[in-house]
Amino acid sequence: LSKALDCKLQDLVMPVKEMTTVRFRAKKKMNRREQVLAVVSDWLDDFSFLEDLLDDKEEYKLQGFADNKKILNPQRYAKAARRAIGLKDDEPIHDISGLIESCGIKLLALPYSSDAFNGLSVGTGDKGPAIIINTWERISIERQIFSTAHELGHLLMHLGDYNSEVLTEDKAQEKEADLFAGYFLMPQAGFASEWEETYGMPFLDRVMKIKGIFKVSYKTVIYRLKQEGIGDDSI
Repeated sequence: LSKALDCKLQDLVMPVKEMTTVRFRAKKKMNRREQVLAVVSDWLDDFSFLEDLLDDKEEYKLQGFADNKKILNPQRYAKAARRAIGLKDDEPIHDISGLIESCGIKLLALPYSSDAFNGLSVGTGDKGPAIIINTWERISIERQIFSTAHELGHLLMHLGDYNSEVLTEDKAQEKEADLFAGYFLMPQAGFASEWEETYGMPFLDRVMKIKGIFKVSYKTVIYRLKQEGIGDDSI
């Protein structure tokens, strides 16, 4: 086996390090959950080794936001995080991968042939912070972008609840992370301005233009419209 896999014997018998500060929850049972965590753990070990070897570690710019009780809701969390990163209140995010990494958060694209999970995140206790996104080809790019922002929301708002033994989703926290992602990717000032700019266009064309500007799904745009009282349950 060692020869066939081109690895050392000790790599085959070495126990997988257990991770504790992990948020890896899925809507349905996953058969390869432990395998995914093992891959993530090895990747974080290698990443941290290289950081130490090269003496090149990015500062975690958003560490002070974790579980900050003074920030009352996901919308404010998103606005505060954007400002801390240096984004303008109406600025679209053109490269979320580069943005996340510039904040000192490790980012791993991990193809997993299932829609059981879109992403997971790891706290600083396990050599994070890190966000891992499922880049399976059947998951749209817009969904992958949203999942990245969604996991960032968990890292900032719910870090105290990270527990690798918890498998099921907390609906309230998932909704909060969705709200965070929506406002992080599509800030209110930018959304309002761009929506006004499309006045006079057919409704569908307006939605698709906003979708393209902010790199979100049409469902994210429609959800925001409903929040703003624009449209009804028929859209």
